[in-house]
Amino acid sequence: MSTRRLAALTATTALIAGAIVTPAAAAPAGAGRACAGYVGLTFDDGPAAGTTAALLSALRRAGLRATVFNTGQNVEAHPDLARAQLAAGMWIGNHSWDHPHMTQLTEAEQAAQISRTQEVVRRVTGVTPELFRPPYLDTNDALRAVQRRFGLTEINTDVDSQDWNNATVEQIVASAARLRDGDVLLLHDWPANTIAAIPQIAATLRERGLCSGKISPVTGRAVAPDSRALARAHTAGRVDDRGAGVRFTWPGVYFEGRFRGADVGIVLDDAVNDYAVQIDGGAPVTLVTPGRTTHWVRGLSAGVHTVRIAKRTESPWVAGQFGGFVAGASGAVLSEPAARHRQIEFIGDSWTAGYGNMSPGRDCTGTGGVDRNTNADESFGARTARALGADYQLNAWSGMGMVRNYNGGNPDVDYRTYYDRTLQAADTARYRPGGWQPQVVVIGLGINDFSTALNPGERWASEAALAADYRAAYLGFLGKLRHRYGPHTQLVLTYPDMGTTTALAESIERIVEQRRAAGDRRVHALHYDNAALGLDLLGCDWHPSARDHGLLSGALTDFVTSLPVRW
Repeated sequence: MSTRRLAALTATTALIAGAIVTPAAAAPAGAGRACAGYVGLTFDDGPAAGTTAALLSALRRAGLRATVFNTGQNVEAHPDLARAQLAAGMWIGNHSWDHPHMTQLTEAEQAAQISRTQEVVRRVTGVTPELFRPPYLDTNDALRAVQRRFGLTEINTDVDSQDWNNATVEQIVASAARLRDGDVLLLHDWPANTIAAIPQIAATLRERGLCSGKISPVTGRAVAPDSRALARAHTAGRVDDRGAGVRFTWPGVYFEGRFRGADVGIVLDDAVNDYAVQIDGGAPVTLVTPGRTTHWVRGLSAGVHTVRIAKRTESPWVAGQFGGFVAGASGAVLSEPAARHRQIEFIGDSWTAGYGNMSPGRDCTGTGGVDRNTNADESFGARTARALGADYQLNAWSGMGMVRNYNGGNPDVDYRTYYDRTLQAADTARYRPGGWQPQVVVIGLGINDFSTALNPGERWASEAALAADYRAAYLGFLGKLRHRYGPHTQLVLTYPDMGTTTALAESIERIVEQRRAAGDRRVHALHYDNAALGLDLLGCDWHPSARDHGLLSGALTDFVTSLPVRW
């Protein structure tokens, strides 16, 4: 597959103009007629001198777009050709750095092959690949796990053209004739017969009503080039919108839609998280680590329905992907539900994330562990937002504190390290709020700072020193929120009882006093009195239970309702 037959290209290249034309000059295959489906044309091993220009010209003349899986070393050697691929309307995927058998490499070597290619493509074209094709189609679960660390979806093939194996023009065209809606065809950048076959491939697809499409990073299937997962879905969560799919990590991220018909499909790619699915506001159904799938809900009554899916679990290092809602036969996905005028942001740790809240007892090891017993959609934040009719974000991370994490762990980072990111530890890209302008922000950070005694070697000599650092950091964090959201947003600083220390309570009260003395009257402290509320803390590892979250939500809802919020 990696052998180059460049000499055989001489005659073909002489017949094909080498000029690169932007996609605006090329009509898409199927232009002027409806597309009965989409297929993914893919070309591996480029870009290369003497072949890529000819390939792009042939595709442009045929009105086809394709995904090119480039090797990093070729992008580095031919940056102008990589930019020409993008300018010609192609999508760029990752094909490793220098085309090795990836499964024969160590994990570190696999990561280097992928990361070097990601970096050079980003630097040369400004595009970050979302798709990865392993050289020789050589893959396994361990390699796929490495790919996921870089936010990549593996793309194999449905039809192999065998162009790498001396297939004739006729054989290559015949392989394209076997494609069905959503299928992916394996081709290469360098064979002369492949370039010669492109006009006939385009004609074959047109005869069957198929158009060249983009490969969805969520499903790995070919879709319309302009497909957008959020075109008919509403979310208020922090998401990395990549068009055909959106990525997310923060707990509680939800997507809502409307559809007509008896069936609806939910397009997902997530082997890590659990989800809650609701139809028409009914009892939620749990999806446990669904993987790459379209989850169907079938057999509904005729008419218009609502669908909602919410991420139950935490995954700071691994992003899930949502690819939109799809309708069943004779149905249709309708315009997305309107965004709510009310917005509330919840910032916090395991309490806010709903850690282990569905567990029947504090030891949840025998009932599936923390993940199976966690449901952020039933946390006090989600419940409060629903009670107030608000959109919300749950920007929470278990074990993280304002300046100190649980038991002094990971001392080089804290919650503030990740707050400004869209995807927590999965990607360093900064979150841009856009239309997110919460009227209320509820903060619950401090349990992890103070719940365990200082260990030898930590940077604070005493709890008093820790508390001083905590207060200074918290004041700075509030300043950031005030700058971001403006003077009218109500900031609610919450804290529970801490049986071993009063440092958290005293610090929160002093912070609020200091802000209010400085003229910020929209900063408030809310004490969760464990005894007065009747909290049982029967969730995993002494966390609030589902019952507790209901009590916390009641107290918080009453408190927010008492504030002069500019809804």
